[in-house]
Amino acid sequence: MANTIPVKPAEVPTHLRRTEQIQAILRNLRTSSSEVIGATLVDSEGLPAASLLPGEVDEEVVAGMAAALLGVGERISTELMSADIVQTYVRTTKGFIILNRVADDAVLVVLTTEKAKLGLVFLDIRRRVPELERFL
Repeated sequence: MANTIPVKPAEVPTHLRRTEQIQAILRNLRTSSSEVIGATLVDSEGLPAASLLPGEVDEEVVAGMAAALLGVGERISTELMSADIVQTYVRTTKGFIILNRVADDAVLVVLTTEKAKLGLVFLDIRRRVPELERFL
């Protein structure tokens, strides 16, 4: 009988596992509705943590603009309502850009078509936020 040396599986760096888990959550969000065309998780510095966006959309531009919009939204919500911002969205002629706070330092950005049923998209976002929070 030959001596066998146990082989340990290659260690996957923690940040890669985290990114893969977030990607899976974003993929589930995108596949939950044909009207969701993209999603990304952005940190408070405006850097993408993970994204699943259409090819023609630059994730760094989306991340930077999302951080800027979130900053303005935070200021408005604090000044006018003395409250923290939870969600904001922009309606365009081609669809919606929805920003939803995930944690103190992250925001989920979801892109939809103009035919999206916002109530269903908001419900799905609410379901995904706790999943995303576990990886932040």
